[in-house]
Amino acid sequence: VGPDNGLLWPAAERLGGVDEAVEISESPFRLEPTHRTFHGRDIFSPVAARLASGVPVSEAGDPVEPSSVIPLDLPRPRLEGDLLVAHVIATDRYGNLALNVTAELIEQSFLAPGSSVAMEAAGPVAAEIPVAETFGDVGPGKPLLYPDPSGSLALAVNRGDAAATFNLAPGDEISLSPLS
Repeated sequence: VGPDNGLLWPAAERLGGVDEAVEISESPFRLEPTHRTFHGRDIFSPVAARLASGVPVSEAGDPVEPSSVIPLDLPRPRLEGDLLVAHVIATDRYGNLALNVTAELIEQSFLAPGSSVAMEAAGPVAAEIPVAETFGDVGPGKPLLYPDPSGSLALAVNRGDAAATFNLAPGDEISLSPLS
């Protein structure tokens, strides 16, 4: 349940796509009166609550063609032989960088725990970054690539700020390749 602006697209895509969609702005489950700026409270939450209680999606509003749902056009990672091109998708408050490399892509690639990779980016180039399982696998101030809680790849600096160290932000592209 959310706006048709692409926000829900990554979740829908991860779960296999959109099978059914309804327009909920006039849903029988919305609160009245509906305020122009509080759709989360007045429309999304009440509709989501009813759906969570088992009400069919078809009863939440007027049907719309699933193919009309607006996709979110995000950059995609690419594995091209011994080159993995990834993108920063988020930075947390510690400066850790979430990358758009899923657990499945990690498994298909050369990113094995204990190995090291070369990273190139628009900012400084890190000649060698170990692929680790925990921050404790590297010393303080040292960079690492590790699986974040979702299983996706993240770039961090133990007791440091990877975003500042590498001058990277959401939307930036990095290239990873195995060290010979």
